[in-house]
Amino acid sequence: MVTDEELKEIYGMFTDAWKFYKKYAGIQQSEDERWQQLVDESGQIAKKYDNAKLAIALLLAAIDELERKSKEMKQNAT
Repeated sequence: MVTDEELKEIYGMFTDAWKFYKKYAGIQQSEDERWQQLVDESGQIAKKYDNAKLAIALLLAAIDELERKSKEMKQNAT
């Protein structure tokens, strides 16, 4: 059974992953400095949760989607 404390931590992971995604939504392929910020921030969030598998999975899913969307935007711009 999951404790209330565990649920609060899981909620925090989902919330932080959402805020992370929202912050970088619309990132362009050519924004190297911003991509570096994204990578650095994702590491900070993962550390916040002691590199919990769920936190890493959520962040990787967000990064994957951001990358997919940025490639799609680049393709549509040409």
